[in-house]
Amino acid sequence: MKLRNILSIAALALGLTASAQQTAQVAVFCINDFHCGLIHDPQRGTPGAAWVVQTLDSLKQVYPNHLTVSAGDNYGGSFFYTATQEKSLIPQAFRDMGIDISVPGNHAFDIGQEHTADLWQSTIFCPRDWKMRYVCANMRKEPLAGSGQVPAIPDYCQPWVVEKVELKEGGSVNVAFTGLMTSNTPNQASASRIKGLTFDGNYSACLDSIKRLPGYEAVEKANVHLLLTHISTFMKDGEPVFDDRDQANLYAFDRPDIDGIFTAHSHEVVCGTVKCARPYPVVQGGWHGQYIAMMLCDVDLATGRCVKVTPKLVRVNPNAQLGPKARRLQAQVQEQYDLTTFRGLPLSTVLTHCREDIVHDRAAKWETKPMGTLVTTAYAEAVRAIEPFATERPIVIGVSHVGGVRAGLLAGDVTVLDVGEVLPFANNLRAYRYTGRQFKALMEFGYNGCKLGRIQTSGVEVELDKKGHVKRIFYAAPGQDRIELKDATPLVIVADDFMTTGGDGYSTDFFPEADRVPGTYPTITDAFINYLKAIPEI
Repeated sequence: MKLRNILSIAALALGLTASAQQTAQVAVFCINDFHCGLIHDPQRGTPGAAWVVQTLDSLKQVYPNHLTVSAGDNYGGSFFYTATQEKSLIPQAFRDMGIDISVPGNHAFDIGQEHTADLWQSTIFCPRDWKMRYVCANMRKEPLAGSGQVPAIPDYCQPWVVEKVELKEGGSVNVAFTGLMTSNTPNQASASRIKGLTFDGNYSACLDSIKRLPGYEAVEKANVHLLLTHISTFMKDGEPVFDDRDQANLYAFDRPDIDGIFTAHSHEVVCGTVKCARPYPVVQGGWHGQYIAMMLCDVDLATGRCVKVTPKLVRVNPNAQLGPKARRLQAQVQEQYDLTTFRGLPLSTVLTHCREDIVHDRAAKWETKPMGTLVTTAYAEAVRAIEPFATERPIVIGVSHVGGVRAGLLAGDVTVLDVGEVLPFANNLRAYRYTGRQFKALMEFGYNGCKLGRIQTSGVEVELDKKGHVKRIFYAAPGQDRIELKDATPLVIVADDFMTTGGDGYSTDFFPEADRVPGTYPTITDAFINYLKAIPEI
């Protein structure tokens, strides 16, 4: 009896060993919404590129069969990138991370399509052995009128990429990535900078359409097929949910050819299974490299099929001891920070002092935020000082789309870099002659029409009716009594040129060119810097 038991146990062990040998696990690592988060600043929740590299290197030791990709917004939305654009260290950092595959993200177009198409090749510190590959299946470039051509994927992008992973135990596994961007991109990028591009929200139809392209058989034959998307998700009641203009098309997904979905754009920490018509593993790692998002993909080597995908998140440790590669990158980042100036001011220049933290929760989109009030006050002050407004002394009101304000301020000294991260885009200010009636229409849209969050203002108090619509508006300049803005009340409205050209869904009808006051105005970042320099404390 004992001998039979021993033989049975031995046979079971042999069976388990044979089974284990027929399954290989490939770890796919992903960062998202890095936004040029190169600088080590744990207090602000930014671990820094060197610590992302260190965490990835550690994970690659644990999971020897691996790939690393990005879900977009790699550099835009960052003041440090604005200040260091031509000598950006992003290409070096991404090579150190092992990333050369990414979906573009809406901020890929912050500077324009020519910059996007350059793929960082003209930057001073771009390694010669590195080149970014953008993947996106639902972005199309409209052909010239009368050319007879059909919309096509831009030359700097490809719909998919298939990567071979050489297994440490022998053999190989092919992983396919297909990219998708949110169809709402036109409302979250400057209209002039994405001119001629469309972003189809019929996501499943886009995935079907690329099957007709030459070479797609490589995707069909791949062992693992993952979607690399710049599409929002967040956690609700412990489960991932989509937050997208065309989310109904996502929830309708019933595609056996997809094994898992990397998401991005919302800067949320997401991990679990999203309940589409067919359930899919979903993962997203916050932003600025706070987390490494992972898909652990188990492949049956006998059939070549992916049999299991497990989403995981690993927090990047900003206090980890750095290895040689990460230390070298950190030294490069620190040197660039120390030597970079903006408008002649070193990034470390102290502008004012902040008495206490001014928290900026970007998820709380439907409220007037302290940072929104602060920056729009700076907009108004900048224009009040410019002729003819300095002489006329009109009512000047600053406004901002909610997405224009990116961060809060911490208690203590406020530096040029701190201000830049609040307003990283350095968009130009514009001024418009307005009436109270026009302003009421703008505020109504900013409260009830804009899908991305509430309009931000300074000195303005809005009275709503029972249905939540704007009923009356009051204004109080600093040190003055509150007044009601009547329909005929003359005003000057100040906003950035992103908002006035259709950004965040604001129609250009709100900003008629005939009402625009010509002149030379500062950028929003310059206006905020100048405002803070003039006050000893906030």
